[in-house]
Amino acid sequence: MRIKFKLALPSVIGLVVTIVLIHNYWEPIQLKKAKAHFTEHTQELLVATESGIIQQLLERDLGALYSSMDYIKETYQNRWLNIKLYNENKKLIYPLFEKKRDATDHEDNILHVVYPLKMGTSELGQFEVDVDWSHEKELIQENLKSIRDMIILTIILILFINTLSQYRIIYRPLKKLIEATNKITLGDFNVQLPKVTPDEIGALTNSFSVMSAELTFQKHVVDEHAIVSTTDKNGLITSVNRKFVDITGYSRKELIGKTHNMIRTNIYSPTFFKEMWETITQGKVWRGELCNLNKKGEEYWVSASIVPCLDDHGKPERYIAIRTEITKQKKAEQRLKYLADHDTLTGLPMRRVFQEKLMSALAIARRNHSKAAVLFIDLDGFKNVNDTLGHNIGDILLMKVAERLTQCIREVDTVARLGGDEFIIVLSDIQNRDDVSAVAQKIIDTMSASFTISGEVASIGASVGIALYPDHEKEPGLLIKKADDMMYAVKRKGKNNFAFYDDVSEVAEDTK
Repeated sequence: MRIKFKLALPSVIGLVVTIVLIHNYWEPIQLKKAKAHFTEHTQELLVATESGIIQQLLERDLGALYSSMDYIKETYQNRWLNIKLYNENKKLIYPLFEKKRDATDHEDNILHVVYPLKMGTSELGQFEVDVDWSHEKELIQENLKSIRDMIILTIILILFINTLSQYRIIYRPLKKLIEATNKITLGDFNVQLPKVTPDEIGALTNSFSVMSAELTFQKHVVDEHAIVSTTDKNGLITSVNRKFVDITGYSRKELIGKTHNMIRTNIYSPTFFKEMWETITQGKVWRGELCNLNKKGEEYWVSASIVPCLDDHGKPERYIAIRTEITKQKKAEQRLKYLADHDTLTGLPMRRVFQEKLMSALAIARRNHSKAAVLFIDLDGFKNVNDTLGHNIGDILLMKVAERLTQCIREVDTVARLGGDEFIIVLSDIQNRDDVSAVAQKIIDTMSASFTISGEVASIGASVGIALYPDHEKEPGLLIKKADDMMYAVKRKGKNNFAFYDDVSEVAEDTK
């Protein structure tokens, strides 16, 4: 029940109770008092006739007695009904014949008055009179009704004034405070508070104003440093701050009512988000790093904390996500990792990355029942170019060699630089050794083509040793060693050629 009804309810109940009390208690009591007063008045009239009647009773003057009784009856004929006179023995003296009361008479309008006739302590008889007081009763009831209506109208007026006062002093300020609370809950701190008054409501308003100012300041601080959004228990966005809008490129209108899927990248598995959702639905805080997409499709990184807000039963009713952008840090980390794993001159992966790619290629081969090949490459004649044309030309030559080697392989394959003029390649998911031979020959032909650098022509060749998985070896380290051995065997037998570890040629025999 709303508070305005609660405030009005006591007044309404008070009015109803007042009406009931007036009707059931006050009016009957007032009517009873009036009835008693009218009875006393009738007895006073009987007292006025008492002396003459007593005298006639004592003298046994029935004629005079009857004349007196007829006179009384005539005098009050419209008001006094069934006038009776009894002697001391309760014997009816007047009228001679007892008349039964008219059945149509209303008992409520008839007062039965009994008045004893006494002389000293001796009772000589008694009067019995039925008095019709309907007229007086009607007048009294009309007066009571007027008084009752005046009382009720006065109470209604007082209640109306009281209700208006309660509305202005209590309900209206509370309503404004509730509206302000709801707006703040939704993240809108631009609220209108009631006027501060010197009472409890004013004290509450002042406290609310101080709290609102503190929350506004805190929100300003958070908004300047964090990306904030709130969602309902189903994950639908209910509010976002300015930094969220700025970093995503979406407007509030585009975001409200949607889920965070609209900024999610595809780099995470479904399990990742399932575990995140399980954590927060259990009322626990989730913390981690997330890569998101803005409206332009550009990636940005955030460090995020998702905090569930629990209801009275300990169940999440909404969630607050607080994020800090860490895109620059992540790019710096990625750059450092790239520099640690890649050759600074050629940009090719180095030994650690190559070993990871080799392990992956061997796993694919096992799964697909195919082959993998390691090609160990050493440049022929590079030292001569370096000595005659200079180290700068030599460095540029190595960069161009890296470009040509990359063009000789597929995207699923990997070429790495081991140092100096040595390179190594892993070919993944190979079906037969002829495919490997074709790649090795392409490498030799590509390296044999001259390089023009800064107007200088450099000519080199390549010696390539090849080891196959699982034909020659299954262990990665030994697979690289056997390819290395075959590369040196090729060099000793004339260079600018390739050979497999199990070749029965002179190269293979020399290696064995």
